[in-house]
This record gives sequence, C-alpha cells and structure tokens, in this order.
Amino acid sequence: MKRQFTIAFTIFLVLTIIGGFYIDVSYARTLYWGTRGEDVKVVQNKLKNWGYYDGIVDGIYGPKTYRAVVKFQRKNGLRVDGVVGKQTKSALGISTTTAGRYSKEIEVAQRKLKQWGYYDGPIDGIYGPKTYSAVVKFQRKNGLRVDGYIGPQTRKALGITTKAVSRGGYSASSRGVSRSDDIRLLAMAINGEARGEPYVGQVAVGAVILNRVKHPSFPNSIAGVIYQPLAFESVDTGEIYKPIKESSYKAARDALNGWDPTGGALYFWNPAHAQSSWIWKLKPTLKIGKHVFARK
Repeated sequence: MKRQFTIAFTIFLVLTIIGGFYIDVSYARTLYWGTRGEDVKVVQNKLKNWGYYDGIVDGIYGPKTYRAVVKFQRKNGLRVDGVVGKQTKSALGISTTTAGRYSKEIEVAQRKLKQWGYYDGPIDGIYGPKTYSAVVKFQRKNGLRVDGYIGPQTRKALGITTKAVSRGGYSASSRGVSRSDDIRLLAMAINGEARGEPYVGQVAVGAVILNRVKHPSFPNSIAGVIYQPLAFESVDTGEIYKPIKESSYKAARDALNGWDPTGGALYFWNPAHAQSSWIWKLKPTLKIGKHVFARK
C-alpha cells in the first residue's frame, strides 16, 4: 500500500512540474488575433467579468475577444493595438512572471537540436527564447507546422518517445479563427496602409502580407505578420482601427484568392514618408500608386 502511494505521489509530482512548466511558458507569451490556449481564457474571463466581453470563454482569440481587448485598452489609457502584452496583462491583473521550471523532455529536445546544429544554448531543460527559436528552425527545415510547440509530430521528428508532455499543452496557431476573421484582419491592414490608393495597390498590400506569411523569415499567420513589432506603420499609429472601406474587404478577398500584383514582393513603402534607413537598401521592383514594392 505504501509502495502504491509512493508511485502515485511521484507521478502526480512529475505531472505537476511538467504542467506548471507549460502553464508558465504559455502565460508569459503575448496574445493576439488567432492565438489560443488557457491564457486566452483567462483574458476572456477577466474582460467578461468587467463587461467588455460578451462572447464564449473558449480560449480562441477571435474578433469578439479582439474588440473587447481594444475597448479595455482604450478605456484604461493603454496602447490600443488589440495585442495582450505585458502592460495589458498587468492592467488586467494577470501575472506575466515565469518560473523557468525544468523539464526532462525539454532537455532531451535541446540535446537533439544542439547535436543537429539548431540550438546553441545551454542544456538546462528550460524552454526559453533560444529553445523556441531552435524548435521553429527545426520545424521549418523539416516541413512541420511552424509553431514553436513540441507536439506529437515534432516529438516524432526529433525521435523523442517520452510521453511526459501534457496533452493540454498550447499550440500556437490560427485554428478556430475562420476565413471571414482572416479577411477582416487583412482588410483592416489594407485599409490602414493603403486607404485611398488605387484598387490594385490595395490588393498589392494584401499580397505582401500573405507573401510574408508564406516566407520562412516571417511569422506564419496573418495576425503574426501584421502585429510583428515595427512591421506596419498603421499598427503603430492606430490607422488600422479606422472604419474599413468596402474596397479593403474586396482587396483582402482578392489577395486571399491568389491575386498578387507585386509578383512576390515582401516589402512596400511610400518614398515620400519612409523613415527607416534600411528600407532604402532594398531594390524596388515596381510602383503602384504612392507605394513602391520590393522582394528583398
């Protein structure tokens, strides 16, 4: 009886440590359109309790959650960007502290990744930024879903057979966000960046965003690309939140349906207003309206 109790207690302790580790990693991350997980539920619950959110607490960061976050940020004098980062979490009363707990499976993954040249950090069993970057590189190189999460497919590709990872682990993705949600977000960006431009120029801006989604150097979701720090001026200035014109919706749909007037461009800018010095190192391939476009 004592032996059974010891075994049960040991299993409980191991699962608690592993579960705590993944909760810590999850709760430290930035949340935006398309992310999902228990930490999104916490945000939804907070916003619901305070009257900002009237949707389902489902852990999916969709349009209703986004609108609620924007309302909360505006009301509380925060940066209105729809992104739940450190300051917004603090205002919501959500802790962003991570304990950096050890995980045996993370240690095994680090050893594998280091052996194969993906990881150059310490073998400490702690899932930090370097481990995340290494996992992303490994996933991209091996045709896996690029989400930084060591799920079943990534474990299999790494040759890790342990079953220590909790099934409730978070997988960063846009699952649960519909095509109509993606159209709206893409239309918001087009509206903010190219409102008043010729229609083909609006489609071109949408195409650049989608080209980035497909390119290994950028985040692999529409939300990730649009909200990547310093990527788009309209996010920084708040122009992305202006009322969306119907042409922006139409341009978003055309871009999503495969129309790319830029021929694969990854960058665009207005020469009259561009302030970043590095942008002038790019070689423009075409000009549409006030914007020039470049591949690299």
